[in-house]
Amino acid sequence: MIGILVRSVVLAAFAGGGWLAACVYPPPEALIARINPNLIEERARSLGARAMDAALRAGHMITVERISVSEMMESADSAFEIAPRQAAAAAAASAAAAQAQSPFETALSLCPGLSVSNAPPVDAARALSNYAPIVNVNGVALAVNPTLGACLSSGFGPRGARTHRGVDYHSQVGGPVLAAASGAIVEMLYRDDFGNMLLIDHGAGVYTRYAHLATFQQGLTVGSRVSAGDRIGLMGNTASYPLPIHLHYEVLRGDYANPRRSFGLEAASPFAFPAAREG
Repeated sequence: MIGILVRSVVLAAFAGGGWLAACVYPPPEALIARINPNLIEERARSLGARAMDAALRAGHMITVERISVSEMMESADSAFEIAPRQAAAAAAASAAAAQAQSPFETALSLCPGLSVSNAPPVDAARALSNYAPIVNVNGVALAVNPTLGACLSSGFGPRGARTHRGVDYHSQVGGPVLAAASGAIVEMLYRDDFGNMLLIDHGAGVYTRYAHLATFQQGLTVGSRVSAGDRIGLMGNTASYPLPIHLHYEVLRGDYANPRRSFGLEAASPFAFPAAREG
């Protein structure tokens, strides 16, 4: 009995020692191949994976997924089918972004059913030809139409026995009136002829007048600064005599420090200036 126990202990000691020796001193590849040929391939894969992982962590290599030729062709076919749709979607998104960047409408038409005096050239649909929504006035980028959802009801120039010093934009339901460019409010008052009227100084001797407003935007006063596209009031028909809902809009240039103030400035048609360069 004691002999059997001693032999078991000796065998266990030899087995443990062999396992420990194999961990410290791996057996040669030839011997492994004789015992189990698959062990060499498994060991190589393990060492390769460990080496790749170490290289990836060190930033010395990247991995590229392998695909078959048939998979590659299928991917290319799908790309050719999807690309036109993606391009169209990208163009639409770009146009929407451009529109979102500018608060001013990019097209303008004559009011339907009206004979518009001094109207700029239009196409068969009465839309203004070569319309530039933003023009350069003495270096100031100025909106030609500072309204939304309105049409042109009167142009700049002779009208009856008098000269119309601005342009009129009409909307039956009114709508917001926007600052044509950044600047400071220098006049904000009521007149019998212009009703609620507001004048903005844009610098460089450029001013814009907005007349017949139904209301002024809350919080605005003389001296307030506004940015291009800010709402300054609502289109109306305020005056001492009946008139349709519209905005009378003037582009003025000159020195405000004159005896007649804004009425001593030179008026011009917003359609007479060149388009402002983008950016």
